[in-house]
Amino acid sequence: MRRGSKIGVLASGMLTLVACVVGAADVAAAAPPVTEPPVDDSVTVTGGGDVVDATPVTLPLVPVPVGCSAPRLPHIVFVGTVVERDYRTVRFEIERIRSGRSDPFASGSLIDVRYGLDVQYLEHGTTYLVAAVVDPDLGLLVSRVTPPIEHFGGDEVIGVSETDVDCPVYESPMRTLHLDGTPIEANLLEPFFSAKVRILGALLIPLAVAVSVIFLLAMFRLSLAALFNSIVSSGQRRLG
Repeated sequence: MRRGSKIGVLASGMLTLVACVVGAADVAAAAPPVTEPPVDDSVTVTGGGDVVDATPVTLPLVPVPVGCSAPRLPHIVFVGTVVERDYRTVRFEIERIRSGRSDPFASGSLIDVRYGLDVQYLEHGTTYLVAAVVDPDLGLLVSRVTPPIEHFGGDEVIGVSETDVDCPVYESPMRTLHLDGTPIEANLLEPFFSAKVRILGALLIPLAVAVSVIFLLAMFRLSLAALFNSIVSSGQRRLG
């Protein structure tokens, strides 16, 4: 009798334990998973609650050392076709903007870029890849075909730079290239060779005019001398 009651108590305890385990498993399955908030690698929070900037995830291709000036970015980079030009400015028709913005320098799809003497290397109707910056003095978009000319002496001039930091050399942000990225041929003597007829004309026409004038003066002098001799001869015959 006493042994049967012990077995009954043990069985009921085991059933209670199994029910508790099953219930806990159901609760764990129904509860939502615990997620952690994303961590921003660019911001670090100190113990006092202050936000401190940290190293960003992506770094520039060419880091700027302390003491060096950052390179100037172009105002606009676009693919355009030359539709008009004068002795210093080229007007492009924008086909596609790669980066930046065209306002406030564009009128519709047309935009003017100042080149100065480099305008002679750009051909009418040809499409180029143009990177232009805003000139702080002129307030206009400017670009170049030839590489920029460094000032005489550069940083070696006394007073120009007071730092000994070895600053990296950046590519000029204002360059005009072919569509494949190759530089445009900018031979200083090319305009002379491409205008041989005009050069020969500029040299030969003044020479021909000078020779003609000398010939006419010589003929006029000979005519006067012949006229003078004939008058003297006729006068002598009359006197004789």
